[in-house]
Amino acid sequence: MKMFDTLGMVTLVTPPSMMNSEKISFTLINLKEKEKNHFAKQLNKVFPNDNVTVYLYNATGQTGWLKQAISKSKYVMLDRTDAPVWIEELVPENKLYLVTKDQTIENTFENINKGKKI
Repeated sequence: MKMFDTLGMVTLVTPPSMMNSEKISFTLINLKEKEKNHFAKQLNKVFPNDNVTVYLYNATGQTGWLKQAISKSKYVMLDRTDAPVWIEELVPENKLYLVTKDQTIENTFENINKGKKI
């Protein structure tokens, strides 16, 4: 029997839906479309064979959903440019990765990859 290499799956979850996450999970908060595309490319490089759950939050409201997504995620990426301050306060420091002009998605994945204990 011939075995084939399989690629992992990515499950996207948006409010109001919720599900339990895979071992590798991200909450993306307030990322712009360009940043989401960079995220997808980096995800394919760093975790190509893993099943990953990605919670996407770009809305206002749905605070309960956001709290739940953050609690289920291993990593939280936040672009605080237009995000209310209270959102950053919800995220535990050990999960938080800020996306800025100086801290790109690529830099963030390098940091995640260095500390990868999955």
